[in-house]
Amino acid sequence: MKDIGFIGVGTMGCPMASNILRNNYNLSFYDPYVSEENKKKLFDLGAIEKSSIADLCIKNEIIISMLPNGNDVEEISLGKDSIINQSNKELIFIDMSTILPSDSIYINKKLNEKNIEMYDAPVGRLVSNAIDGTLLIMVGGNKNNYSKIEKILNCMGSDVIYCGKAGSGSTMKIINNYMSIVSNIVTAETLSLVDKSGINRELAIKLMSSTAAGKGHMNLTYPAKVFKNDVGPGFKNLLALKDLKLAINHAEKEGIDLVSGKGVLKTYEAAVEGKYKDLDWTAMFNYIKEINNLD
Repeated sequence: MKDIGFIGVGTMGCPMASNILRNNYNLSFYDPYVSEENKKKLFDLGAIEKSSIADLCIKNEIIISMLPNGNDVEEISLGKDSIINQSNKELIFIDMSTILPSDSIYINKKLNEKNIEMYDAPVGRLVSNAIDGTLLIMVGGNKNNYSKIEKILNCMGSDVIYCGKAGSGSTMKIINNYMSIVSNIVTAETLSLVDKSGINRELAIKLMSSTAAGKGHMNLTYPAKVFKNDVGPGFKNLLALKDLKLAINHAEKEGIDLVSGKGVLKTYEAAVEGKYKDLDWTAMFNYIKEINNLD
């Protein structure tokens, strides 16, 4: 498959499309909002601009989209001038946008009804990774035909991971970003407290990098305890609650509002009122599952 169509050649899409071109694929693109700078970059690499989605779909075997939101993806895939309404039904559509998993699943289902294969393949990492082709790409869709798109995805990413059925790529991206975005605030609050408390920041980072604070519970405490169904007290939730209260109290004296910590405080308080009081702090994984009826 050497003929690729690309929809959305903005900040991320342009370098992604460029890397496909550098790997000797033929690429045409459609983007009514493309900047002259990005257009020139793609032209210099041999890309061809198309004036509509209909024109883009005529000869291309694979269509890739990189768009801002779910409404945009639905419009180019299911709208009036869209992929689903073209005469070429041998297409494979790869959406690399970050959208709701339910949107990915819905679009996939509608396209499948017209015998058009779809994969959701959102990306992780930064613009610099898009430029040098080292994106993380999380893929959801029919595994039987996955080999048909894998080489193309490898042009754009150094880590291409098949995650499962339709919607799995989008789901994994959202879950990953949830943890990254929430822990970003915890990190910001923690380092603000370090600075305000007069602790050397480099020292603090080096120290915390040797504990669960820096290594992360997924890498350190959970595999050692709760994932082994061992929640016997190593570090009791009651003690975790005590230390959390101490941190919040200290921060208040330093003039730092630990908003994230205060939110977590309520969860620990509720847990220690019951059977989790003397269990290991990793048992909070079981508590969260319990209150969400996941057991």
